[in-house]
Amino acid sequence: MIAGSRATRSGGWTLPLLLGGALLLTGCTGTTAPRATAEAKEVAGTSHRAAPVSPARTTPAAPPTASAFADAFQYLPPAGTVMGTGTLTDVDGHARGDVTVSVAADLRFQVSIDGFATTSGPGLVVALSVDRFGPAAGEPTVPAVDDPVGTLQATSGDQVLPFDSSGRRDRGDLSYFNSVELVSDGDVIAEAPIAWTIPAFYPGLTLKDSGPAPYARGTVTSFDGLPASYTVWGNDNSQAVATRFGITLDQLFYLNPQLRRGDTELLRDTRLNLSVAYR
Repeated sequence: MIAGSRATRSGGWTLPLLLGGALLLTGCTGTTAPRATAEAKEVAGTSHRAAPVSPARTTPAAPPTASAFADAFQYLPPAGTVMGTGTLTDVDGHARGDVTVSVAADLRFQVSIDGFATTSGPGLVVALSVDRFGPAAGEPTVPAVDDPVGTLQATSGDQVLPFDSSGRRDRGDLSYFNSVELVSDGDVIAEAPIAWTIPAFYPGLTLKDSGPAPYARGTVTSFDGLPASYTVWGNDNSQAVATRFGITLDQLFYLNPQLRRGDTELLRDTRLNLSVAYR
């Protein structure tokens, strides 16, 4: 978390091709077949010319789907893919620029700010934030923390800040972040609400509550007849909670990027998200 005043913080693949063959000679017991001599060929009176081998035809593999990336706990679209865009909304006339979150040439993620200018001086921190602004203003639905991307050392010009894209607990689906913020000395001076274009990992994923069970005795809040959130009870664990709602453990972590993958015990009274729409 980044401390703040206005928005206060507390804190291609390679497909191997294997060509092989075996030659079976009657009466040969060694592991290496003996070479035919010229005399043997003349006696046989035949020409032992090998038949031409046609090149093997392969069908190009279909590109992995978003759900396949999710199952591998990694989202890594091709370099140059735009994941989301927004425009900095100036809080007090301090900064402007168009923001793009995309995939860099080295397959890291990056935040770019085109036409950037600020009167706040160098040293602004750029962060992906769960804060909502404008028409979407309100409390974040997923209780995740902000993610600092880097620091701007210039006050104008196009800016590019790459950041880690591997091993992220959110699988690289950054759409639970609602904005990119510029922060100076703990104060949010500008923010860009982000419109994400990331394909859904689990389109149509819905949960059904099978009722309290051992280690999954918490309470459920529903919306439109579907489970929306879950409040952890004492001794609950993530696997039991996932089983209660008929989803996989990975899907529970996907819905709750604030959790570390592999978390087993859950903290009592913690609120978990149960809806893709509220991620």
